[in-house]
Amino acid sequence: MSDMSPTPVATPAAPEKLSWYRRLYLRVEALSATRHALAAMLLVSVIDGSVFPIPPFAVLVPMVLAQPKKWVRYALLGTVASLFGGLIGYWLGTLLNSGAVSFLHIDMNARVQRFGFDDTVGGLLGKNFWVLSLLCSVLPTPFKVVAIGSGMVSVPLDRFFLAAVIGRTVRFFAVAGLMRFVGPTARKWLRI
Repeated sequence: MSDMSPTPVATPAAPEKLSWYRRLYLRVEALSATRHALAAMLLVSVIDGSVFPIPPFAVLVPMVLAQPKKWVRYALLGTVASLFGGLIGYWLGTLLNSGAVSFLHIDMNARVQRFGFDDTVGGLLGKNFWVLSLLCSVLPTPFKVVAIGSGMVSVPLDRFFLAAVIGRTVRFFAVAGLMRFVGPTARKWLRI
């Protein structure tokens, strides 16, 4: 009898388990290949400003790569939808502000007289937070944080809206423009 020992069989490696965020991101990104891609991008843009964890660029980028000539249309519609979502987020922030301030007994009228400032806490935040809103609307910061935070610290609505218009327009047109003119290689430069 010959010694016939079984040859070890290589078992395929188990697929890497994706986090809930990555699975959701991939589902949202897959919407860009459907006939409802534009509606999906608009919906994601609106709810990105208030509660949704996935940015609209997950849908925008593949849409622009698939139809580069429509990049301006996609960027403009995404910007408008995102601004609408930002207003919803701002409103949620004002609700949180009124609830949190009364629940935690925070005195927003406390005076700050340091470092050359002489104003109330609420006044300082309301006057200066819009600059942060502008920066974070352009940078890869979740827009919901900017919108809700602006409402929470009582940034005047006109300042928040101006910062959001400038910031979201720059962000949507920059992402769509990069995809249109540089193509898929630009994806590695963007955190989306």
